[in-house]
Amino acid sequence: MKPELSVIISALNEEKSVKKVLEGVLNFFRLMKINGEIIFLNNHSIDNTGKIADFISEKNSELKVIHRFNRDSKDLGSSLREGLKNVTGNYILIMDCDMSHDPKEIKLLFDKRKEADIIIGSRYFGGSAEMSLSRTLISKSSNFIVNNLLGVKVKDISTGFKLYKKEVFDNINLENEGFGLHVEILLKAANRNKSLKEIPIHYERSLTDSKLNYKKQIPSYAKAVFSGMKDKFIN
Repeated sequence: MKPELSVIISALNEEKSVKKVLEGVLNFFRLMKINGEIIFLNNHSIDNTGKIADFISEKNSELKVIHRFNRDSKDLGSSLREGLKNVTGNYILIMDCDMSHDPKEIKLLFDKRKEADIIIGSRYFGGSAEMSLSRTLISKSSNFIVNNLLGVKVKDISTGFKLYKKEVFDNINLENEGFGLHVEILLKAANRNKSLKEIPIHYERSLTDSKLNYKKQIPSYAKAVFSGMKDKFIN
């Protein structure tokens, strides 16, 4: 039977949280009594992230673990694109593996799945966020540019917690290698008149903040904006 929901999780050295995240998603499947799958991307982790995921997958057929050890294996964008190539569900949810996104909040997005093509878990649309000042500035700057330059009226453009109808990705060419992929997807979907709906979530600050390479993240967001602008004129 085709899965109703595919959850993509990309991880780099998340041995402290991976078990809790994966079991949380699996519990959501069982609680909601839906047929779901998890596509888990282990991005060249040097800790026990991969081993823990493999152990859980042995007892849960819903979990597919992909170990990435190629040249760009640590790049979030390339990791998520590989995940998208492997999904089979009617809906696709992307989330982090560091517990900044609580698996219990998947239900908030999934319950709204028929109300728009993309359901956005927003930190700023009545939601809350515990983030470093630098990350907050980058996030809100991206929102300002996209809202005013491209006319996409979304309060949280860069959030990594979104639910998509699978057809959102039809005829969209994704290029971004970094965190900007989240922005690129949203912009190109908006260019194709896909409907967007924001709902409030809580974002928990975690070790992710310390892992972010801002010298890569800022150019990644800039590339996503320019890619979205180019795509808008073409389409």
